Amino acid sequence: MSLSEYPFAHEAADRVKETGYSLDNLLERRGLRPVRKRALDRVLEAIRGEIVDESAHPLAELLSYPLARAMVSCVGDDFLVRRYALAEAKLASRKMRGEDTADLIQLAQDLGVHPVRGEKGLELHFAEYLKAAHRMRSPSWKLVNRPLRKGWVSVTAQDLIRLLEERARDEIQKGLPLQVPIKICEKLRNYTFQIQEELAATRSEEVFDLGEVTEEAFPPCIKLMLSQVAGGMNLAHTARFALTSFLLHIGMSVDEVVQVFNNSPDFDEERTRYQVDHISGKSGTTYKPPSCATMATYGNCPGEEGMCKWVNHPLNYYRRKAAKKARGK
Repeated sequence: MSLSEYPFAHEAADRVKETGYSLDNLLERRGLRPVRKRALDRVLEAIRGEIVDESAHPLAELLSYPLARAMVSCVGDDFLVRRYALAEAKLASRKMRGEDTADLIQLAQDLGVHPVRGEKGLELHFAEYLKAAHRMRSPSWKLVNRPLRKGWVSVTAQDLIRLLEERARDEIQKGLPLQVPIKICEKLRNYTFQIQEELAATRSEEVFDLGEVTEEAFPPCIKLMLSQVAGGMNLAHTARFALTSFLLHIGMSVDEVVQVFNNSPDFDEERTRYQVDHISGKSGTTYKPPSCATMATYGNCPGEEGMCKWVNHPLNYYRRKAAKKARGK
């Protein structure tokens, strides 16, 4: 394995410097058109949810990463920054699956994680484990549910890959948006226009007719949010919006949704009703629930479970599960 295959790694950054290409070079030289195309594809595919691996063009792969970061920075959209970092991290995660344990350890060290070989496999110091796993909501990732010995947490190779995906995501997002010179952003205008169009299309969600409410068909993300609210936890703004818009779209009334939040420590009925009314469309705009990719972007996806891998939207999960339940009656 070469660490330069992972564009966020320090070795990759060194190789980019060794090529001697500047952003101006990447944008002007005819022979570097594949680099420009790959950079644009990286960003557009990230918005759609997955960057396709193109290992056939290693130089374009290497140089397109800094150019893609410049494109993202010129657009200057926080949502795009998060979506791009997530997709790049998932691309890296898919590559990691083909690495042996020694190579994974090498990559981990580059990302500031230092696994060691223990008696029963790999071990990670609990402080580094917590730093990498802080966004992962599934109970299986909680430290209390992990084997712990003298401050070291036992992890499998697959666990390590998942943790490194999170560390890569942080590394990729670090520093974005960059301070890109105005003249470079002007040269990138044709590319950033396409990116902005794709962003607008992605934010326009599909409307669903879901009929009667079937709580047993709720996707894992919604079940987790409901359990957290019921347990007296304050949800993050993005999670609160996702839960509210989902419940409204499946047919619950404003009154019913308001009552869902009555266990929240910061519950204020008047303010909550105003927010739910606003999301429901009382102000003139109906807000639709975020897609699975958007949920992941904001850290509101607890991880795939069962039917999740076959759908791209929580409402699609609900619709399929509800239909399956109805057929089973």
